[in-house]
Amino acid sequence: MKKRLIRLAAWAVTAGLLVLLFHKIPFHDVVAAARGAAAWTVPVAFILSLAIYLADSFAIWKTFGWFLAKLSFADILLVRGATYLLAAINYNVGQGAIVYFVHRVARVPIMRGVATVLLIMGINVLALLFLASFGLAAAPSVPHAVKLLVVAAYAGFAVYLAAVLAKPRWLASRPLFDVLLGAGFAGHVRALLVRLPHVACLFAFQILMLRAFGVAVPVVDAVAALPVVYFIAVLPISVQGLGTTQATMVYFFARYAPGDAQAQQAAVLAASLVGQMCALTLQALLGVACLRSRVGRALTASVEAETARAAS
Repeated sequence: MKKRLIRLAAWAVTAGLLVLLFHKIPFHDVVAAARGAAAWTVPVAFILSLAIYLADSFAIWKTFGWFLAKLSFADILLVRGATYLLAAINYNVGQGAIVYFVHRVARVPIMRGVATVLLIMGINVLALLFLASFGLAAAPSVPHAVKLLVVAAYAGFAVYLAAVLAKPRWLASRPLFDVLLGAGFAGHVRALLVRLPHVACLFAFQILMLRAFGVAVPVVDAVAALPVVYFIAVLPISVQGLGTTQATMVYFFARYAPGDAQAQQAAVLAASLVGQMCALTLQALLGVACLRSRVGRALTASVEAETARAAS
């Protein structure tokens, strides 16, 4: 019952934000902006979405190989593709599916798998934080809210780094922190380096989508602000980041679009919606294809078995 209410709340947030956006920005202006997009918009969106998928899978493959279990890159591609669709149906199932799969195939403890996924998520945050810092240094005109969030993130990072270096016994003895603390400084650096191509593809995707709609955001400004967009988008308060992504994109990037304030907002909203719809379409196609594979069927069986075990 509680999980159902959480999902309904996410749908409510998504619907509410989209209604507010379209109340403020007339729908016909968004349609007009979409019609004025560059001819290459959709093909480039699909190509970059595919590049994001490949780079993400590569980073997972390398990180799992170092800290969890050695799997083939083909298996990771199939598992990652399948989890796109599972996450669209149920966010928590999508997050846990890969852990259950590795547990079943490689016989590694579930808690170690969870810890490795947490490491990957933490590395994503670190990569975005470092890029945001670079962007702020190069583009001081970025909204003050970005600076405040970056400072707060560095405060949290300082605490985490101190724990990694000190390895306090009361934390190191807990299975959940075994991977995080055991990776050490060098392990975190390696995981960060293999994650950078994925982050670069994410940035290229958003910048080119904005450019396709005439929103000429300087690269350094985008590098400073986009991490905040991604932080907000991945919060499990909306469905697939719909609504939250569009609201933050309009807030940060409307001023770079041509025309009056309404036309500027319409251009950014159209760019964000079209880009996200293309990405979600590709993810859905990948999910269907990967779930039909041998690995996809094993992944589904792993999730069902773990769900049944948890319910008993």
